[in-house]
Amino acid sequence: MTILDRFALWLGRMTAWCFGAIILVMVYEVTARYGFNAPTTWAHETSVLLASFGFVFGGVFCMAEGTHMRISFLVDKRPGLARFSNGLSLAAGAIYLAGLCYASWRMAEKALWRFSISGAWDPERSGSTLNSPLPGYLKALLFVGCALFLLLVLNRMIPRRKS
Repeated sequence: MTILDRFALWLGRMTAWCFGAIILVMVYEVTARYGFNAPTTWAHETSVLLASFGFVFGGVFCMAEGTHMRISFLVDKRPGLARFSNGLSLAAGAIYLAGLCYASWRMAEKALWRFSISGAWDPERSGSTLNSPLPGYLKALLFVGCALFLLLVLNRMIPRRKS
């Protein structure tokens, strides 16, 4: 197991706590809204941020742990296909993730590198009552998650010597 694998596993375990935090935020929102007639302006956007963080890094965690879903009925019947199938899936994943990295970088760049007329930094905003810069940050987060996932896939493609 490489340092990258260990980091991805640690990150996945930490992001799992995001879903517990979403539950707490939603319980607070429902209590405030229906119990005290005082809805929040931040609960929805906060839960979206936490869920996005969890989902983006969840795939990275599954790759590091080796728990992605597999349809292995052909490989089970013909063990010689296992290496070919694994190589093909890693190559397809690398191509897809490279494209996704490029696209998410372009989106993040447009969302974050924005400046107002006065020259102040003004990232893309949600347009809601809270009007947080969450969309720009989520786009950057998607890029980071894709890049980490791509690094893990490329790491799996490197042949290892058995000691």
